[in-house]
Amino acid sequence: MDTASKKSKVSMMTMKSSTQTKSIANVAGKSMSRLRVRKQSYGFSGVPGISAGKRSSQIGLEFKRPPLLFLNTYQLDSRFKFCEPAVEKIVDQVVERHFIHHKYNDQDSPALAMRVAGEVMRDVKSLGFNRYRIISVVTLGQKRSQCYNNAVAFLWDHERDSYVNLQREVTSAFIQVTVFGVYLD
Repeated sequence: MDTASKKSKVSMMTMKSSTQTKSIANVAGKSMSRLRVRKQSYGFSGVPGISAGKRSSQIGLEFKRPPLLFLNTYQLDSRFKFCEPAVEKIVDQVVERHFIHHKYNDQDSPALAMRVAGEVMRDVKSLGFNRYRIISVVTLGQKRSQCYNNAVAFLWDHERDSYVNLQREVTSAFIQVTVFGVYLD
């Protein structure tokens, strides 16, 4: 073999190896000669609603609160206080409508408890007690000659907070509905 053929073989081999490395680099999607360096992130890029946005001379415009529509009234008491007789009347109507002919069933009773709790919550909220959080707790259980005790604890303001408790029984089940009106500062 002469030297010219050796040189052509060596140059062909180097061409093959260089095309292979180029194809490997192109498969990865990046050129090996110019690697892009990413700007360091502070970890908020994955949080929806937080984006850097456009930079301008007014920093953080997109993070500012919306303009205040009303001035503070500094009113601490509720305009319409939690009224126990009105709430008790609503709870009694809902329980009479749904529970009077109920027979305990493992599949239907939990759905009934959720339905009663939702309906009581919706009707009590429609009364419009402002500055009160309304909490509705419904317990429905099967009567099998057992004892039932229930305890609930809150940090309570005896002047503003109140509750209504109602119990009913049928031959196979009992229901306890408690509605709390907890004052919000």
